[in-house]
Amino acid sequence: MPEIQLKKVELLKTRDGKDSVIQVTLYFQDGDGDIGLTETDTVSPFNFGSIYFHNLPVTYLVPDSIGEYRELTNPNNNQPYGNQHERIPLLTPTSKYKAISGDLIVNLTANPIGLRPEKVILEMKLLDRELNVSNTVTTSVIDLTH
Repeated sequence: MPEIQLKKVELLKTRDGKDSVIQVTLYFQDGDGDIGLTETDTVSPFNFGSIYFHNLPVTYLVPDSIGEYRELTNPNNNQPYGNQHERIPLLTPTSKYKAISGDLIVNLTANPIGLRPEKVILEMKLLDRELNVSNTVTTSVIDLTH
């Protein structure tokens, strides 16, 4: 079963000092090394539209009118914002020993759906090829400048 830890969150800015990218560094480990998907992993359960198409789901949480953090929704269709989920490439070692660990660096937009949130919390988890789900890591509040 995969495990992840949050190592670092860094904001990358545009030339005019606006936040553009939230760069998250995660430490991961997996005993059998079955982390990642290839471009040809498109049949069930990894087909487009499946909840397993993305193996690093990311949830954006933003403050509501009373300051409680809720999942970001698209105001056009009132659906949860899920376009930032990531698809980690195949990391399985070719050697006899399959246990792996290391850092994943993920670049996420600081301006989801053009909504320019002032504050955001990110929740992430990692799925392996056997559909085992890691623990969930949560960032602290990230203050954004747009």
